[in-house]
Amino acid sequence: NDLVLERNSLEQLVRQVVKKYAAIFIYNHISIQLEHLDYTVLTDEKWFCFALEQILSNALKYTKQGSVKISAEESVNGLKVSVKDTGIGIRSEDLPRIFEKGFTGYNGRENKKSTGIGLYLCKNIMDKLQWNITVDSEVGSGTKIYLTKM
Repeated sequence: NDLVLERNSLEQLVRQVVKKYAAIFIYNHISIQLEHLDYTVLTDEKWFCFALEQILSNALKYTKQGSVKISAEESVNGLKVSVKDTGIGIRSEDLPRIFEKGFTGYNGRENKKSTGIGLYLCKNIMDKLQWNITVDSEVGSGTKIYLTKM
């Protein structure tokens, strides 16, 4: 209920979040790539960054080696921001439920690191900010999360 919608530099928002996790990227030898983020977005800085932090936290939690790439592009549906990791991926049977409150899926039960709250909160926040959030994932190949401004 405390949204403050302002024009923000997407690149600055992303860099602000990545900076919080810089030590984890370095410690775990995970590379970060930022591409094509030169856009201005109308959003709430605090809540957009909170959602992006959850997404990045998950990417780091489930990526043991490789990289995370954050990029953006204009699409017919609006601006699409993608966060792609080379992590363990999400089972196809778990994908339809990942935004449900308390759902941890196979990975969460196996690794005992999940509460099932992070992506639930992301979905709710993105809905309030009028962004669509979708996920594409394949076990062993990583996960792609897309944020599309509606």
